[in-house]
Amino acid sequence: MNISNDIKFSIFLGIIIALAFFFILGITGLMVALGFMIGYIFVFYLLLNNFELDMSEKIVFSLFIGIGIFPSMVYLLGLVISFRIAIAVTFVLLIFIGYLMKKQLKKK
Repeated sequence: MNISNDIKFSIFLGIIIALAFFFILGITGLMVALGFMIGYIFVFYLLLNNFELDMSEKIVFSLFIGIGIFPSMVYLLGLVISFRIAIAVTFVLLIFIGYLMKKQLKKK
């Protein structure tokens, strides 16, 4: 299995960021960094993975899209239901949308 340099660099950068948060803020900082990577970047990276973009473009776009869309969806759902449940529902909903996008794009 050959891993490209972009994937190696992304993993290395994620580990460096997580360690920096850990050493500066402790275990709470580590959890925040991991949550940020999973909640904001990873979900939208999977959505953008359906398009022909470079890995670095996908990461940057997913970061900025995630900063705008994920909190907005959680806030709107949080007005109706509990915010903890809204976070989980939004996460699952975005993963499901990514799955549907991949399935629809493979048909074409």
